[in-house]
Amino acid sequence: MASVINGTNIVLYKYDSNKQYYFNGSINQGITVNGFACKELSTEDIVGTSTNFNKTGAGVIASFITDANDPGITEITAGTWSISAYYSIATAFAGAKVQYKLYKYVGSTATLLATSDETTLTSLSKIIYNTNMTVTTTVLGITDRIIIEVVYLGTTTNAITLYTQSTNPGITTTNICLGVPFGASTNCTFSTSVDQVEVTTTNSYSYKEFLGSQISWNITADGFIALNDYSYLFLLNKLQTKEQIIVKFQIDNDNGNGTGALGYSIFTGYANIVNLDMSGPVEGASTYSVSLQGTGPYTVTGTQVTPTGVVIESSNVTMYQYIASGGETTVTFAGAISSTCLTVTRGGLEVRTILTSGAPTGENVTFNSSTGVLTFARALEADEFVRAIFK
Repeated sequence: MASVINGTNIVLYKYDSNKQYYFNGSINQGITVNGFACKELSTEDIVGTSTNFNKTGAGVIASFITDANDPGITEITAGTWSISAYYSIATAFAGAKVQYKLYKYVGSTATLLATSDETTLTSLSKIIYNTNMTVTTTVLGITDRIIIEVVYLGTTTNAITLYTQSTNPGITTTNICLGVPFGASTNCTFSTSVDQVEVTTTNSYSYKEFLGSQISWNITADGFIALNDYSYLFLLNKLQTKEQIIVKFQIDNDNGNGTGALGYSIFTGYANIVNLDMSGPVEGASTYSVSLQGTGPYTVTGTQVTPTGVVIESSNVTMYQYIASGGETTVTFAGAISSTCLTVTRGGLEVRTILTSGAPTGENVTFNSSTGVLTFARALEADEFVRAIFK
């Protein structure tokens, strides 16, 4: 299995409604908060050697921060998080308690979001303790990170030990919804339609009339399974258990003009797997083909484009045409004086930019509404056909 997705068109996601983070005590994140160097808070558990933290007297035992751009969401919804971790105490006493603090980290600033319940440690041997933390709805930036700080509340000089990794992982179970990508398409088709209900009446004058009703959408795609821990069997199991998956795909609003000004829109929706074909050719790469039926609405995030073209509705428009003798750089349409030039074609190709003043360049033109003169940067050729529409 490769370690990255092959394909970029439509990405398939496994849905996880309770994202989990692990205390990876051996990974230094290079960030210091409240005087402590943060270790890694990650969705991937390090199962190697155990890394432990000892603390004598009250104070912070350790801090853990997510990787850059994690969790990658814009809001934490209200709910209860649970934290489980292994501890031992050197001697038994009533004041051996731990507590967790949740921060959001923006730039170089940590802001406290929530504080957990207090948990009393009672065992001299290493055992697991579970603690709950109530989290309120919080707005995040898409690049914000989260920190969990482990605090020892003891008031004596007695020592405790926090264990991480190996056979004693520290785990934070959140209410953050997570889509884990497991494959991407190399070819895809997205289709959406609106059911039409006939509402013809006697007032329709022999014409049928329809009213838009329910909207449906579906996707067909093919590609490679190309992520660690996932396989074609995983996709087949999703079909057998009839589980929904998350589908995301993006469109380039610039339509190839290369400016990047309009950006991308990302479509996201839940879908059921309707059909799955797997192919394993001799000496060739195995692929899959899948048909997905969207369920419920899809959402659109990112740049959404509102067309800015001219809308022709109640106003009258007039078309003028001209056949060039060759060499002309201006054409006068006297009937277009005081009008607005909507579109110009020359030789069957539409002109991209219509200026209202100044000298045109390249394939652009300038229209002077006070004189009705259309000026070309490139001289017209013999028998070249010009058509212009004015309002």
